[in-house]
Amino acid sequence: MSDMKRITLFRIKGGKGFEDFLKGDLITYTHIEPNDEFEGYIKYERGGGGQKTEDQIPWLRFLNSGFAEKKYTYEAFNKYPRALMALRVIGKEGTDDVFYAAAFGQHGDSYLDKEQIVYDFGIKVGMNICDAEKLRRIQTAAHEAISRQTERQASTGASLGVFGINTESEFLRTISGHVKTEYKELVDSFRGKDSILIKFPKDQEVTWTYLAQLCRKLEERYGSDDYTKTDLKVYDILRHESDPVVIAELNRLLCAAIEAKNFNAVHLAPPDFLADDDSSFAYVEKDGVEEIETFDDLRIADLIAVKRRRLKDLDETRIKGWKIFEYNPELDRTFVRWDAYRCLVAEVEWNGRTFVLSSGQWREVSEQLKASVEQYLDDHDLLLDPAYLPHGINIYKADRKENREEVFNRRAAEDCADLYLLDKAKLEIAGQRRYEVCDLLHADRSIIHVKRYSSGAASISHLFTQGRFYAHAFSTDTACRTGMAAWIDADVDPVNVAKDKPGFLALIPEKKAELNEKDYCVVFCVLHDDDDFSLEKLPFMSRYELMQSHRFLTEDRSFKVGIVFRQIILGP
Repeated sequence: MSDMKRITLFRIKGGKGFEDFLKGDLITYTHIEPNDEFEGYIKYERGGGGQKTEDQIPWLRFLNSGFAEKKYTYEAFNKYPRALMALRVIGKEGTDDVFYAAAFGQHGDSYLDKEQIVYDFGIKVGMNICDAEKLRRIQTAAHEAISRQTERQASTGASLGVFGINTESEFLRTISGHVKTEYKELVDSFRGKDSILIKFPKDQEVTWTYLAQLCRKLEERYGSDDYTKTDLKVYDILRHESDPVVIAELNRLLCAAIEAKNFNAVHLAPPDFLADDDSSFAYVEKDGVEEIETFDDLRIADLIAVKRRRLKDLDETRIKGWKIFEYNPELDRTFVRWDAYRCLVAEVEWNGRTFVLSSGQWREVSEQLKASVEQYLDDHDLLLDPAYLPHGINIYKADRKENREEVFNRRAAEDCADLYLLDKAKLEIAGQRRYEVCDLLHADRSIIHVKRYSSGAASISHLFTQGRFYAHAFSTDTACRTGMAAWIDADVDPVNVAKDKPGFLALIPEKKAELNEKDYCVVFCVLHDDDDFSLEKLPFMSRYELMQSHRFLTEDRSFKVGIVFRQIILGP
């Protein structure tokens, strides 16, 4: 008998066998002979820290429980034991066999090839067994330029609505809580993501046969659509794509775009929560005392610019071989953090359908989400055409040998006495690192953000996201406004010297009570070099971000918001 209380289960993709998802030669595993319920393999690595014995490790007793004599022992090697149990669960009543893997101990899943698991297994099972009114934890991610991952917890069980999920911007990554009454004899509580961690009911005896039967029941729950009849139906707004044929075609189109250096809808973003806001990254490993280039942010152009990086005939496997390192300046060392594929954020159109890649997973944008974005933009007149933002400016900066937005900003400020140039003003917001609050400030209280449409969804979505963030800070953060005023007061830039500083300072009241958001307009200025450019030519996820920003700034706040398109000339 085993008193094991919890287990982590992975479902393996269809059409795979043990040799496809277990790392290493199967001869290094213990084979569990097939019976009416299952066949399996176990990989066990013994270890210990000298503080426990094998009798104190429930999962080790569980593994031994299926053998006539104790097979796995625990010995002190200053490391913890771990194991992976792989099962072929025999199909009943004409159903197909299904493969599962159970991980035990720290990094027990290291023997498992994660490329072969079903990524939406844990969350779909979780949604189909949970009591939707007693959720405990929700983790979401948002597909946007500032890739956001958010975790919310409730001290007691709560419905999805209590967590405040924005159903048009966030997709579920992790869900945990209590189960419906009909599953309480099977599961006490769970946490579902790509795998599912199950806590067993008290006094439930867990045997190998019971585990196989549990997998069979979870298989039925994975195939159910019960969750679509609850608030959890929001999961399908950005539905996980699991068809290998579709995924292969999406990866082919993605690789072709990267090979052609077409980043209209491709950028990089960290796929995990970062505890340290000051993280630095590198695309090569630091080996010895040589200097390497490090970066504050992840950018696709920097990734592919690594010396001897081959783009010809690029495929998904090669991208997964490109490592992204975190650099620790105190130790002067790099540590592998992710492969590049997991950091890619992309948008691909295929057969009239829109797919987005985030955290290594493809998701299809639902027609519901598409329709809501298009309807919103049709219902709101966002287009502006202010005379003070010029047309036809050549933005080539010879000393940098680059086309740069700052050239447009400076020219606009030079030509208009009512525009104050602020695109070099780095201000502290909420005690955090220094930010560029806006590019230009107009005497009519327009707060103007300028971005060239060159990196597609990455840069333009970032334009809308940063405008949302900075306008909120301008309104609510006293330090932001005082810093902005102090910068203008001390500014000696020739383009601003002759301007009416007292007039501009009057636009930035120190006290919140003296600021009326309705008097201000947030202006998004998109620079382009196309003879015929419009809102409809922005990638879908960029239009989606524009909707999100407009809605927040006008409904949650009281700003006016508009978008301007200006054709520019590229040099040299």
